[in-house]
Amino acid sequence: MKAILLLALQTLFFVSLFAQKNDISIDTDHKELNEIFVWAKRKARSFVVTGKRGPVNIHQKNQESATVSYLPSYWAGYPLRTAFYSRDFCHQAIGAHLLGLEAENFTMLRAFAASATPSRKWFPLWAINFDGTPYTLDYKNDDNFVREIPAVFELVEKNAQLYDWTKDQRYLTDSALRQFNAKAVSDFVLAHDLKNPNGVAESDGSGNIFKGTATYNEHRDQTLIEAGDGIGSQYQAYMAFAKLSELSGENAQARIYNEKASALRNYFNKEWGIVDNKELYNRGYDKNNLPVAGWGKENSWFLPLKEITDPRSDRHLKYLNYIDEQLGSKEGLPENIEAITYVPELFFKYGQNERGWKWLKYIISKINTVHAMATLTGNNGDYPEVSFVLISNVVQDMMGVNPGEKGNAIETCPHLPKELGRVKVSNVKIGQVLYTVEQRAISETILSYTGGEAVQYWQAGFPGSHLYLYCNGKKIKSSIGEKNGITYSYIDVKITGDKQYRVTTQL
Repeated sequence: MKAILLLALQTLFFVSLFAQKNDISIDTDHKELNEIFVWAKRKARSFVVTGKRGPVNIHQKNQESATVSYLPSYWAGYPLRTAFYSRDFCHQAIGAHLLGLEAENFTMLRAFAASATPSRKWFPLWAINFDGTPYTLDYKNDDNFVREIPAVFELVEKNAQLYDWTKDQRYLTDSALRQFNAKAVSDFVLAHDLKNPNGVAESDGSGNIFKGTATYNEHRDQTLIEAGDGIGSQYQAYMAFAKLSELSGENAQARIYNEKASALRNYFNKEWGIVDNKELYNRGYDKNNLPVAGWGKENSWFLPLKEITDPRSDRHLKYLNYIDEQLGSKEGLPENIEAITYVPELFFKYGQNERGWKWLKYIISKINTVHAMATLTGNNGDYPEVSFVLISNVVQDMMGVNPGEKGNAIETCPHLPKELGRVKVSNVKIGQVLYTVEQRAISETILSYTGGEAVQYWQAGFPGSHLYLYCNGKKIKSSIGEKNGITYSYIDVKITGDKQYRVTTQL
């Protein structure tokens, strides 16, 4: 018996050593960023409940419940509530992947997908207990439960993104995911496009979250039947479903949904988003099918966030300015910190690095501030979304590290602000490969293969037009691309073994 116990302890010790050795970590010349990244890792992992037992359906202090076994999962929502929420999960999932929570991501996504049924008109549950049952605070019956349209489409988008990061075939083959994705972009849209039949999923316009709303913005200034975050997320769902279809060998279906995505985007930029709006964008339509402009928080910033706006247009650039101005005002700034966690990604996405960094620093500065819903959360840093998203903000959004488009590949394109001279992140996992990436300003990237499959491909990119890039001192003619309206230069590098590769814009 002692020998078995000793062996078990030794096994746990070596597993722990392996996890520490391969754990994502940061090294930068910015002391506060170093410290906050370490804090975010520790804080996010404190929300993991995998392998634990505990209560369900808790939503207030001193409430009692039976004790049950929890699924592989993590807190995604208010820490007082024993559940994970679809909106929060979608925003936390990439950060969770970077932290190694692959089993949790798949289990949670599948739970949402499996909860969408014909009797619920293909809406997934808004919140699920850690044991996989409906969270009863937000679910009474199949006609009376919280539901918000953007979450349906974000779950489809997240499926494609998690496949890109993990290469886990279950994201392509699992029957619950396949059914949900297919229904979300077809039957769901048809069932929720009745008041204004235009191909855009809609709500009843009551503003009652238990009947379904068009937007994530629950602090609404007026009710909408169609909303900017809904149509933007629907566009991304079409794109994601087309990609998943192509990866599954269903090329005809992929073409159909790529065409649907293109048509929806054109409809937005030529009609839905600009009717009676000479300067900026409409953010929704009311019960009388009249366009609604002005500031709507999520239903405003989700438009460029989901890339449905035309990034080459003056209107788009003015709208980014408008968003920054509104967030900078007392009236326009959301009270809940988790809403603001979308903002750094938005600005980094469009090459507005100083604005992205400004809002990331704002979030960091408010971590120890009392949350707007303090009785459910405590301080801002106690809301799970803050720590999880901070990880992805640094690695994916600011450092520009992403899975490559094909096979075993990684792409980089830096978005470092001027205040940061150097940021290095070790053990970024894509598929079964670990990478270490160091960005020096926006002119030099150093990449190391840490472990995994031996042959990889790296698309090393930089903002701007550069006729040549230099790999380990060798001059290579670059290719020119455009993403989100930003011109960038890149070369493709084949990497093998443990060699270090350095690509620069000049010698």
